Formats: sequence, structure tokens, C-alpha cells
Amino acid sequence: MIPVTVVRKLLKMRVKVGRNRLLQIAVVVVLLAVFFAILFMYFEGVSFSTAFYWAVITMATIGYGDVTPQSWAGRAVAMVAAVAGISTFTALVSVLAEYFISSSLRRMMGMHRVGYSGHYVIIGQGSTIPSCVSELITAVSGGSAEMRPIVVVFPDETERKKVELPEEVEVLVGDPTNLETLERAHIGEASHVILALEDDSKSVFTTLMIKRMSRARVFVEALRKESAELLKQAGADRVILSRSFAGRLLASSIFEPEVVDVVDDLTTSLGKYDISVIVRPELWGVPYVEALRRLKVEGYFLVGYYTEEPVLGPSLDEEVPHGAKLIVIRAVSSSKT
Repeated sequence: MIPVTVVRKLLKMRVKVGRNRLLQIAVVVVLLAVFFAILFMYFEGVSFSTAFYWAVITMATIGYGDVTPQSWAGRAVAMVAAVAGISTFTALVSVLAEYFISSSLRRMMGMHRVGYSGHYVIIGQGSTIPSCVSELITAVSGGSAEMRPIVVVFPDETERKKVELPEEVEVLVGDPTNLETLERAHIGEASHVILALEDDSKSVFTTLMIKRMSRARVFVEALRKESAELLKQAGADRVILSRSFAGRLLASSIFEPEVVDVVDDLTTSLGKYDISVIVRPELWGVPYVEALRRLKVEGYFLVGYYTEEPVLGPSLDEEVPHGAKLIVIRAVSSSKT
């Protein structure tokens, strides 16, 4: 009696074969080749390996002539095999061509599926996306961020056409609130996800879905202050109130425009200066003035440290706490400007 597990596997295989035309035709080609090989072996008295080789060569209409039928029965098998081979191999090639063309079209339309692991996923629309991608690529090339593939998901084709992204960025198109879109982006294996949707309710829902599917760290742009708490409850690791930040900068432009210029320069690695956070265990427990001196030699200007919250300009004789991350400013090399 056939075991139940074997029956289940056969049924699953039957379903897969039934749904896949390419697999169907490939199975037909193999079965025909085996059938003609058995007949050729019987009538010509050759080994199965030789007969199978002859069957494939004949069905493919190559016909090297190194193995030829000697009997009338063998010649009849050869004629049938050649005719059957023309039809089946033509069908197989056409289905293969259709598959590759379909895959190319899906990729061009952003409807394909990625298989990355540990990658960055940026989901959203608007001007936030190109600046985010540009900053991330610059950080990766400068060693500030780990080198990982970048996948950008646009909600529709219209938003995709508005933005020009580097060729190395994988672009998908689909509704981010749709499970199928997140699966195509391989969210379950992503390391970091950035959400920049122009709808806080969608951001909350998408964050919930991502956190259910993945352990990735999720960073979300919120438009309204009241949405920040909801996003944190949904599992967002960090919420950025972009419009509030922009509003403060706009107001500051009136009475302290120089500060705005400094902030704008520091917050992008494409400016003359870049503010970043570094970890230096050898400076833990060292007086702040000594850490300042050592980092100055390396081209860093120490402005403070970060433990549970940022501490800027501490007392010079204060020791750098153990486990602290150092906040530094450095001049960006001319090759990056």
C-alpha cells in the first residue's frame, strides 16, 4: 500500500504540473524521449543510454548521424520521433520565451519579487524618497551604514515615474497596505524599513503589518503630532515629525538664518560637514577634554555623547560614560562634495 505522505506529495506535484505550462511541456518532452528511446533500444538492440541520446538529438532535429537506425522499424520510430520533436520542442521554446518576456515585463513594471535578505526597504512617495535614498547610498559608500541592497516601494506607477533613482536600487510598485506587496519586497527578511507615506493612517496600518511579518527596525515619517503616539504603539522604532521640523526651520530662518544653514549642512553627508555618532570603547572613562583632544587628531570634533539621551558640551573634566556613543562633527572630503 502506498504511504499517505507519498500520495500527498504526488497530489501536490500534480497540482503544480497542472498550473505550470512550462513544466507540463517539459514533462511531455521527457516522456516522449524515454518512449522513443525504449522503442529504438528494442528495435536496434542498443543500450538505453545510447537510445536516449539518439532520441533527444533526433527530437531536437539536430541529427549528428553518429547513431542511425538500421532496421525499417527503427527508421519508422525515427520519423515519428522527428515529427513529434518538432512540435514539442517548438512549444517548449515558445513557452520559455513567453516566461522570460513576462518576467522582464513584470520587472519593468515593478511587479516582480525580490529575494534579498537583510536589506533596506523604503516605502513611500514624494520628495522624501529620493533624498532618503541619496543619503543612504552616501552613508553606505562612506562606511557609516552597512552595505546592503536597497529596495524602494512606490504605491503606484504615477509616483514611480516622478522619481529618478540610481540603477542599483530595486524598485517595486504596489499598495503598501497590501500583504502581497510586502511579501514581494521580502519584508520578512529586511533589516530596516523606512515609511514615508503621505497618510498617517496608512502608516499606522502598514507598520502593524510589517511588525507582524518581520523583526526589522521600522522608521516612520509622521505628518501630524497626534499620530506619533499611535505609530509608536503600532511598533515603530522611531517616528520623525518632518513637517514640525520643517516648520521650526522656517521660523528660525527669520531670526537666525545662519543656524538653519548649519543644520541643513550637518544633516546631510553631501554637505561640507557631517554630524555622526561613533563608538569608541577606548575612550570610555576618559576625561571629556582628553577624548576631545584624541578625536581632534583624527579629524573629529567632539560635541557630546549619547547614552539614554544626548548630552552636548559636558564639563571638560567629566568622564565619558561607559557604553556612551560619541557625537562628532567631521569635514566631508572633497570627493564626496
